Amino acid sequence: MDNEKLVQVAMNVIMHAGDARDYIRKAGTKLSALDLDGVEELLKKASAELVEAHKAQTSVLQNEAEGDSVPMTVLFSHAQDTLMTINSEVNLTQNMISILYQCLNNMKKGEK
Repeated sequence: MDNEKLVQVAMNVIMHAGDARDYIRKAGTKLSALDLDGVEELLKKASAELVEAHKAQTSVLQNEAEGDSVPMTVLFSHAQDTLMTINSEVNLTQNMISILYQCLNNMKKGEK
């Protein structure tokens, strides 16, 4: 894989991961205001963006596994780091939503 192709893939990963982060931030803003309307849709959009970022990253990994050497660059390392970080943010937000729903359900039942 040549450097130009690797730059394209890295930018694709960064772009999709960044879009996922935007959706997660919007979901977090809604959560902090206890406005649950649309939060699930924002999470679905974030997850879809992460899938696209993973696909781009996987193409590089598959090339290397097939013997096509991939030069290690700071940009591609940054792309992978960005993807992993935002993936963690999505997971944490999903867990917070589950906890919030559980608390709201307990409050409806009169539990503490």
